[in-house]
Amino acid sequence: MKKLNYTAKISLLLLFLLFNFSCTKENSSNPVEPVNNTKLEAAFSQAGGMSNLKSLVVSQNGTIIKEAYFNGGGANITHDVRSVTKSVIAILTGIAIEKGLIQSTEQPIDSFIRPLVPDLTTEKGHIQIGHLLSMSSGFEWAELNSDFGYSSWATAENQVQYLFAKPLTSAPGQTFTYNSAAIHILSVIISRKANMQILDYANIHFFGRLEMGGRNWQTDRQGYNNGGAGLELTPGEMIKIGNLILDKGEYIGRRIVSQEWIDRMTTQKIALSANTMNYASGYGYAWWTGSGSKGNYFFANGYGGQFIVVVPNLKLVVVATNKWSGIGSSVADQQWLATMNLIMSDILSAFN
Repeated sequence: MKKLNYTAKISLLLLFLLFNFSCTKENSSNPVEPVNNTKLEAAFSQAGGMSNLKSLVVSQNGTIIKEAYFNGGGANITHDVRSVTKSVIAILTGIAIEKGLIQSTEQPIDSFIRPLVPDLTTEKGHIQIGHLLSMSSGFEWAELNSDFGYSSWATAENQVQYLFAKPLTSAPGQTFTYNSAAIHILSVIISRKANMQILDYANIHFFGRLEMGGRNWQTDRQGYNNGGAGLELTPGEMIKIGNLILDKGEYIGRRIVSQEWIDRMTTQKIALSANTMNYASGYGYAWWTGSGSKGNYFFANGYGGQFIVVVPNLKLVVVATNKWSGIGSSVADQQWLATMNLIMSDILSAFN
């Protein structure tokens, strides 16, 4: 009996040492940057004075360390995140490629689109999936500094035909031109190949696997979910998406999309001119890219101040949402910049 107790004690001791070694090893390879709580509190205090801000959430290494909600916002209240939708479309495109619905980012769109646009020109048919993702399809378009381009497209009788009626003003892959209609084509392609709405496809292969609940997603005149905007997410769900990017395509140990796709998606594909977008020097696959004193970062952003900002060196994800409807474009632009300044200057400075 004494021998059995002794053996059991040794076994327990070995298990304890093994557990501590594994935890120490994991933590040493995944260190958490120290946070200056005074600076972080000051940033959130400043956020409280922003009239249309609805949520601000900071997560480090997968754990929310600070969150606040304003003006009717809440952790589990859905919000139309505008062009953050595009960044979700990019993830879904990666999944669609891995599932075999799309061959690759180099695949031309001709076979997908010709049934919808019978007079599709050969030149436009040669546009590739990657050109749509990197905003370099070459179409004549004016949207980034004017909401007229988006509104005219969104209210047209047929969103696909409206885009392909536009001339090409540059060779595909050469010039960055922000274009919601081009990203929307990916929603159309995935929906048609999957034989279901992209929302249903996402519920099976993405939202459901991230343990997200039901949601609304605007559709175009033909019934396709809008690939450019109109997806509703909660701040908590936006944090999950940011952490998925931070963890290279994994969610609580479950592979959602390949690490290769995450790396490709968040790597600059096309350089931006200095005045294109504050805090961004490049564009990946529907994710904006940049670098600063805290290292490289990438972000999803939507009209009026909707953000998922990922800073790998700090193991940080910052999410913000703002009221955008009914406030006018000048106010929307001002609060976009104020929110991004708050994140990139005040919040990031709280991490050493």
